[in-house]
Amino acid sequence: MNTNITKRIHINPQSKGSLGKSFETEFRTAWLEYHQINWNGSDLDDRHHSFADRHPEQVQSYTLGNEDDSKSTLLGLFRNVSRSDAPVHVIDCRAQADGLIVQALESLQLISSLATEGTRFTFFLFPSEDTESMNNLLDLFYFAGDRVDYVVVHNPAKVRTNLFKKSNIEAELKKFGAKELTLPVVTSITLLAIKRAEAKAGRKLSFAEAATPGAAHLELMLAGEMQWAMQQMFRQYDAIADLLVPSEQLPEVEPQPEPEAKPARSKQPMLNLGE
Repeated sequence: MNTNITKRIHINPQSKGSLGKSFETEFRTAWLEYHQINWNGSDLDDRHHSFADRHPEQVQSYTLGNEDDSKSTLLGLFRNVSRSDAPVHVIDCRAQADGLIVQALESLQLISSLATEGTRFTFFLFPSEDTESMNNLLDLFYFAGDRVDYVVVHNPAKVRTNLFKKSNIEAELKKFGAKELTLPVVTSITLLAIKRAEAKAGRKLSFAEAATPGAAHLELMLAGEMQWAMQQMFRQYDAIADLLVPSEQLPEVEPQPEPEAKPARSKQPMLNLGE
C-alpha cells in the first residue's frame, strides 16, 4: 500500500438501497470523533439528506441530477475535498447513483488525479442476497481494481443468505487486501426510539448524540444497546484503521479480547461520548 497517503475518501457507491449503508456510516463517523480525527463529508442522498441533517456543521448536501449535472457536481465536490485540510472525507450515496458516480470518476480521472495529491479512496461494499446487487458490487470492483482500498460490510439484519462468502469475488477482494466488518443487530425498538427522539428534538440525531449518557434522548436500557453496538463497531474499525485514515492519523489502541457474545448491560462500560 502507498505509504504517502495524506487523505482518505470513504464512499459507498452501490446501487441497491436498504443494505445499511447510512447505518454503518453513522458508526464510522462516531469512531472518527471518538478518536478525535478531523473529518468532513458529503451527502449524495438527495432524497433524504439524513447524513447532512445529522452532521450539519461537517457535511454538505449535493444533488446529482442527470449525467452532465452529476459530473459537474462531483467535480466541485472533489475539488472541495482536495482543498480541505481534513484528513478524512466521508461520502454517503443514495441508491441507484452508482452509474453517475462511476462515470464521473472515470471521465474526470478522479481516482488517479487525487492519488497524485496523496488522496486514496476506500470503497465500502455491502454484499446482499440479490444477484443483481452482487453483480453491481463486482462491476465496482472491476472498475476500481487496485486503485482503491476495500471494506466489505456484512449486515446480518438485512442479508439472510450470503452469496458473498466463499465466492470468487470474495477471493479476489482478499487478494487486494480487502478487510471485513459485521454490523451489529440493533433492535427495532431502539431504532424506533431514536426516530421518536428526533421527532421530539425537531432534528436528526447522530448515533453518538442519541446514546450519550445523560442526554435523555433514549431510555437507559436503549441507550445501553446503542453503546454496546458502537463498541462492537469501534473494535472492528480499530482493527482496519489503516484503510480508514492516513498513517499519521492512526489512533493508538490497546488490543482487547473479542467478546464471545453480547455482554450483559450491567457489566458493559459506557463509552465517553460527552465533551
